Amino acid sequence: MKLISDRQALNECVRAAKKSKWIGVDTEFLREKTYYPLLCLIQMRTESESFCIDVLAIEDLIPLQEVLADKNSIKIIHACRQDLEALAQRLDDPICNLYDTQIAAAFCGYGEQVSYAALVESICRVRLEKSHTRTDWSARPLSPAQLQYAVDDVNYLDRMQESLDRRLAELGRQAWHHDECEKVLKSRDYRINPKDAWKRLKGAAKIPIRHQPSAKALSIWRERKAQQRNRPREWILSTRALTEICIRQPASLVLLSGIESVNAGVVRNSGAAILNVLKSNAPKSNACANDGASPIWENYAALDKQQKKRVKAIMNELKSVAEQANISESMLANRNDIEALIAGKTNIPLLEGWRYEFIGKRILAEFA
Repeated sequence: MKLISDRQALNECVRAAKKSKWIGVDTEFLREKTYYPLLCLIQMRTESESFCIDVLAIEDLIPLQEVLADKNSIKIIHACRQDLEALAQRLDDPICNLYDTQIAAAFCGYGEQVSYAALVESICRVRLEKSHTRTDWSARPLSPAQLQYAVDDVNYLDRMQESLDRRLAELGRQAWHHDECEKVLKSRDYRINPKDAWKRLKGAAKIPIRHQPSAKALSIWRERKAQQRNRPREWILSTRALTEICIRQPASLVLLSGIESVNAGVVRNSGAAILNVLKSNAPKSNACANDGASPIWENYAALDKQQKKRVKAIMNELKSVAEQANISESMLANRNDIEALIAGKTNIPLLEGWRYEFIGKRILAEFA
């Protein structure tokens, strides 16, 4: 294992990596107190060697960009989303030709969220050391034990990939895995545009329709503020507080501070801004409960009795099919997807790609 801490050494390892047909990749980062992950270390394994790149010591990572974006080599990562988000802080387009071993494992019957350590133990018969799980990866110098712990996170990726891909071929699911990996790369959902933050607001459908515009606006405000301050969005304003504020619509700092989930720091630092967002997005009139407005977040809970029976029948069918295929039911669809389908929506994952061919087409014909 090599520690790469300067540009010359980085150039050398990149030249070596270009000769490899595959590259195992993992990262170590911190983000408990920040909005953006602080990338601290990149671990890589090739056909010939393993190395750790100290990205805090190297300002320019352009050579690394070139090798990770090379279409001629497979990039093997386990549970890639957070790693891609961390890499995106330093690289413009960090990865192509992705092979995610967690996604592959899910299609092979290991469960949807199987950990790297569990998969290494199952496939490679190796139990990994766990003593450095809470390491401060921004602290320097890193000890040999810390570096070994870090590099172990890539040392078994090639063996796992080979085993999993062989099983995927036997099951006829290599195309499924490829489609899911491409979807991750195309979505780039780890790069959040503040204007889209409202789409992720949990429980928003419970907010009265006439107050949903203020919830949307407040979600956008919170995301922008979190990015500007580089602090977790929940530190700016908790989701519970955001939801209660939009339901209760306080018109003063006194009323805002009276909401239990809103702490004094929020009122002091952001109270005026929050009230301004509410005022700017207030309903035009109190004459009608919803003022003829359409919901921003659609809630399909109001399905009639027959529709609910169809939802239940579909969920039972999906469960049965998933058990037979030895995959997680949630990989096919969740209840919200099915309620949306019964309500007339067709832009759901079940009706796209491999899911449509595998079960969606039949669900559509028999139940919807």
